[in-house]
Parts: sequence; structure tokens; C-alpha cells
Amino acid sequence: MARAIVYTEIGSPAVLHLMEIPDPVAARGEVVVRIEAAGVNPIDAKLRSGKRPSPPITEPRPVGFDGAGVVEVLGEGVDRFAVGDRVAIRDAHGTYASALAIATENLEKLPDAVTMAEGAAIGIPSGTAYQALRSLGVTEGDVLLVHAGSGAVGQAAVQFAVAGVRP
Repeated sequence: MARAIVYTEIGSPAVLHLMEIPDPVAARGEVVVRIEAAGVNPIDAKLRSGKRPSPPITEPRPVGFDGAGVVEVLGEGVDRFAVGDRVAIRDAHGTYASALAIATENLEKLPDAVTMAEGAAIGIPSGTAYQALRSLGVTEGDVLLVHAGSGAVGQAAVQFAVAGVRP
């Protein structure tokens, strides 16, 4: 059996529980990833605490949207990944788990020079930074002030801006 952090009621971190879940099975276009690191993002706390509206909880609700791990099983039709590939995970609900079945469009191969912890911290922070720069219409020659440039979103925004990512 796999294990996952879940909650069954809205509340403080005290409502989080470790529970056994069925082993994930890869459907067509999915892989099973053994999770080695999970990203910690504000959206998890907002949903769990009720600060961000969500549907009523009718079954244990998993936590986590970003992560990193190793591909263990390939579903039918998967040819972009191989068993043993190190991957970063984004937009895949339930990454606070020991294993997860994930659609391949939510995965990117993780270079050997990037740790699992670093890979797990890419998804939401980088997506937020990218969207912010696009929404602001930052172009060459603009002056960009990144408040809190040492945080995950700030670091990504600075790197995107320096690299010339444009709307």
C-alpha cells in the first residue's frame, strides 16, 4: 500500500493525517512516480484552512501540487519517459504521498544536477513568476523591481527577466 497525507475536515495543520491508500495504477498516458520530495505551497494551507473556497469534503482530500521522484511504472502509450527517469511534477494533486499516478503532461525530466528537493520546488513558484511577468508585459529595457527576490517566486522572476522571457 502507498501512503499519503490527507485531511477530512477544514482546519489547522492538526487535521492532516497519514493514511494508507491503494497503490496507484498508471492509466493510459500516465506513469507511477515514487515521490521523493514534495513542494510546499501556500495553496495547500489555503485550501486546508478554508481560506480558499473548495467543494465539500466527501472523502479524504490529498495535499500537494508539486513534487519530484522516480518513474516506477509506465502506462499504456507512454514513450517520452522510461522506468528510472528522475522527474519534476507540477499541477498533480496529491504529491504528499509515497507514490502517485500522474499524467505525462504534468512531468518534466529532472537533470542530474538538480536535486529532488529543488525539482519539487519548481512548479507553482515558477509558474507564478512567469505569469506575473507576462501579465505585467515586461519587455526589454524595462526596470523590474522584484520585492522578496530571495524567495522561490522572486528567484524565478529574476531568472526569467534576466533570461529575456517575454510576453
